[in-house]
Amino acid sequence: MRLAKQWAVLLPPGHPMNEARLALCFGTRPQVIKASALLGPLRACWPVMVVDTGQHYDFELNGLLYRQLGVPQPDHFLGVGSGDPAQQTAAVLVRTAELLRRHAPDAIVVIGDTNSTLGSALAASKQGIPVVHVEAGLRATEAGLPEEANRRVVDVLAHVLCAPSRSAAERLEAERVPGRVALTGDVARDALERHLELAPAATARSPFALLTLHRAALTADALALRSALSAAGEVGLPVVFPAHPRTRQALERFGLLSELATSISVIPPLGYLESIAAVRDAEVVITDSGGLQREAYWLRTPCVTLREETEWAETVECGANTLLPPMEAPDRLVRAVADQRRRRNEEPWTPDAYGDGRAADRIVAAVKGFLEGG
Repeated sequence: MRLAKQWAVLLPPGHPMNEARLALCFGTRPQVIKASALLGPLRACWPVMVVDTGQHYDFELNGLLYRQLGVPQPDHFLGVGSGDPAQQTAAVLVRTAELLRRHAPDAIVVIGDTNSTLGSALAASKQGIPVVHVEAGLRATEAGLPEEANRRVVDVLAHVLCAPSRSAAERLEAERVPGRVALTGDVARDALERHLELAPAATARSPFALLTLHRAALTADALALRSALSAAGEVGLPVVFPAHPRTRQALERFGLLSELATSISVIPPLGYLESIAAVRDAEVVITDSGGLQREAYWLRTPCVTLREETEWAETVECGANTLLPPMEAPDRLVRAVADQRRRRNEEPWTPDAYGDGRAADRIVAAVKGFLEGG
C-alpha cells in the first residue's frame, strides 16, 4: 500500500500504522460529536488525516464542540460554509478531491448523510480511494428528504458499510450493496457514554420540555413552523428552545418571535455537554433531530419527533418515541407529550437497539479487515 514519508517519519519500522493511512472527513455538528469517539481508536491503528469541510462553521455549531470534546484541530479546514445544497456539495467534492490527490490515503472514512458525507465520498470515488461509511443503511420514504439521496448514493459507493443497527445491516444485505456490511452499533452512543459524566449537574428547576427544530423542511415552511411552535406552547410545561442559527433566521423572517407563548424560552445553541444534560433532565424532548431522538432513547427521556417517519424506527417500536407530523401538532402534541410522560414511569424501555457503546472498536475492526484483505 501507498505510504508517504511524512506520515511515517515518527513510526518505528514494522509498526502496524506503517501499513496504511486514512482520511476522516466530516463537516457538521453531529459529525464532530461522532468523530470525537472515532478518531482516537482509528489513530491507535493508522495515521489519520482529519478534514473538516466547514459545512457548519460558526463557534456554537463546531468550534465549541472541538473544545468541549477534546477533538484535535483538523489537519485541513475547507471552509465550505452554507449555501445552495448543490453548490455546497460540489465545493466539498472539488476541495476534498484536491486533498486526496495530494495525500493519497488508502481509505476515507465518512459519517452520516450530509452534503459533506456525499461530497467527500464522491471525491474519494473519483480518485479511486475506498470509502468507509459510518452510519450506513438508514432509509426513509419521506418525499424530498435531502439526506435520503445522500446516504443511498454513499452506500452504493462504499467499500465498508458500518451499520448502527441490525435492521440497517439487514436492509443493506437485502439491497445487495457492493461493499462489505458490518454491524457495528452507533458511534454516537460511544460519544454519549464517554462524555455524560462531564455534563453539567442538574439544577433545581421546574420540570421542562426541551424543544429543537432545525430541519430545512420545517424552517422553510412558515405555516408548519408556526403550527409546531403554537402546539409547543400548549404542552403545560416551560419549554427550553435552543435555536439553531437557521431556525432563528426563520423565526425572524416569518415574524414568529413575537407570537411565541410566554412558556417558550428561546436561547442560543447549546454545547454538546449542555445539550446532553438538557436531554437527561427534561421531562420530554420535542424535536426533529435524529441525534436527539437517540440521545433521549439512551438517557430514557420520552421523545416526540415532529416528522412523519424516522430512520431510527426502533425508538418508536419500543415506545420511547412518538412520531407526529408538524401540521398535526396543534391537535395532538399535548396528548402525545402527556402519553410519553406517563410511559416514562409505567413502561421503561431497554436502550440497546444501537449497540453497547463500543461501535468505534467494531468500526476499526471492519476497516482493518478490509485493508488487510480479510
